[in-house]
Amino acid sequence: MLRDRARIEVADLEQPLDLVPAGSVDVVVASLVLHYIEDWMPLLAELRRCLVPGGLLVFSVHHPITGWELSDKTDYHRVELVSEQWDWDGQPVTGRMYRRPLSAIFGALRQAGFWIDVVDEPRPQAGVRDADPRITKILATMPVFLYVRAGPTR
Repeated sequence: MLRDRARIEVADLEQPLDLVPAGSVDVVVASLVLHYIEDWMPLLAELRRCLVPGGLLVFSVHHPITGWELSDKTDYHRVELVSEQWDWDGQPVTGRMYRRPLSAIFGALRQAGFWIDVVDEPRPQAGVRDADPRITKILATMPVFLYVRAGPTR
């Protein structure tokens, strides 16, 4: 239980984060969020402004190779909107997200004044139960997600 040790806010990430004072946030967690935003620079500048010295930005996005598989494959180096079909409890759902090359991901972080601490291409842990074997095999053998931990430079 976090009780009064954490505050959670909901915000439009394509707008300034006026509700968050500068230098007031220890950790920003954005799990599978950033790839829905076309231009990262304004958001990264806002997140850097909000973080305390020594704070962290921890995020995950779809892996650039996964996005490449969804793209028209004409130019890996551009940022482009791609679509993916999902089955949501028997209902087809179309997800649209921006695919980025690795250079756009890490270039935007550096340009916004972040250093990169950890980059990981996670795979399921051995012995996980109650998982769909088909999904487990995909996650264990293909690059699906990219995890990054970064912090603001001084």
